[in-house]
Amino acid sequence: MIVMSILINLIIAAVIIAFAGWQIVKLAKRSKHGKCAACDYKCEAKKMMVEAEKRPH
Repeated sequence: MIVMSILINLIIAAVIIAFAGWQIVKLAKRSKHGKCAACDYKCEAKKMMVEAEKRPH
């Protein structure tokens, strides 16, 4: 019984660590391209950036 609970805890910990690692890799790839973590969302800063890019210089 104790072995089973230890195994379940190890699986849960591995899933959490794998998810955190995946998020870090995803963030690192985006930062190489000059994007921030908020690029997935429709925030005010992103709207202002898009508006500025549309304006003629």
